Amino acid sequence: MIKKGFVLFIIVISILTSCNKKDKFDVDINSVELDIKINRLDKDIFEIDPGNIDEEISDIIDKYGEFFELYSTRVINLGNPYNKEYPDYITGFITDYTMNKVYEKVMEVFPNVNFVENDINSAFKRYKYFFPEQKIPAIYTFIGGFNQSVVVADSILGIGTDKYLGEDCEFYDRLGIANYLQKNMNPENISTDALRAWALTEFIYNDSINNLVNNIVYHGKIQYFLDAMFPNYSDSLKMGFTSDQMRWCIKNEKQMWNHLIEKKLLFSTDYMTINKHINPAPFTSGYPKESPGRASIWLGWKIVDAYMERNSDLTLKNLMLNDDYQNILSESRYEP
Repeated sequence: MIKKGFVLFIIVISILTSCNKKDKFDVDINSVELDIKINRLDKDIFEIDPGNIDEEISDIIDKYGEFFELYSTRVINLGNPYNKEYPDYITGFITDYTMNKVYEKVMEVFPNVNFVENDINSAFKRYKYFFPEQKIPAIYTFIGGFNQSVVVADSILGIGTDKYLGEDCEFYDRLGIANYLQKNMNPENISTDALRAWALTEFIYNDSINNLVNNIVYHGKIQYFLDAMFPNYSDSLKMGFTSDQMRWCIKNEKQMWNHLIEKKLLFSTDYMTINKHINPAPFTSGYPKESPGRASIWLGWKIVDAYMERNSDLTLKNLMLNDDYQNILSESRYEP
């Protein structure tokens, strides 16, 4: 532990970066033609008439196609919807008492998904602006029995609305979901989670050396991508931090970086060490308990920010296609 090295001194935190970001990502998306409509499987499936199950499942398959197969086999694990036993399985799912209570809560929180649709349309317009040749996914909402928040497949992006009912939702305590996870299970987290999941599949980690610093820089690239997609969102929302956690990172940036250097962790290839720094957790291992989980990814974001500041001729596409994480670190001349 390095608590002594983390000086919790009081500083005035300037939010000047928000102004810089508006300039940095100030692009005209008005001419980008895109009109994403979110397909609400979460609603349609619970409106099925169990007395007419065969015909209604056929209609759902026609409407939702490949995504319904994905949903049935990988999310709710009921098997192939073309199997003869499937109507019985799905009837059990949609008539289950608890699942109907979940559906009622989903419809209470999401009577419509207009705000999500607006945010995602804006983000994907920016995505299309920066990456005109890239595909735009069809987007669906689903109730997955709390199994998945976001699922991604080729040209498909699915959002589990039952995982975004609000951090105080009674279901989450009953399920024993940790508080540090619950704090990001709010409707406002949907769009950034969805675009992060999409970016992770479109711009995959690609380096023969799987060490901590490469992972930190890679995830810093993903955060920079989210910055470009949501320039008016707060940094805390894009990171999944509270405001206090974000302030903690700003105050302790140098101490975190020094810790990684002094403990010789940057080039560690230990799987557990890497996971402890990049995966959600109550706090980041090795840092004080006041730190947020994934605090090291915030350092990666700062590194990428510095790299792009020093290479102003580079585009977002140049960055996302650059898998030389060591070069990004070196050219950033990062000094917290």
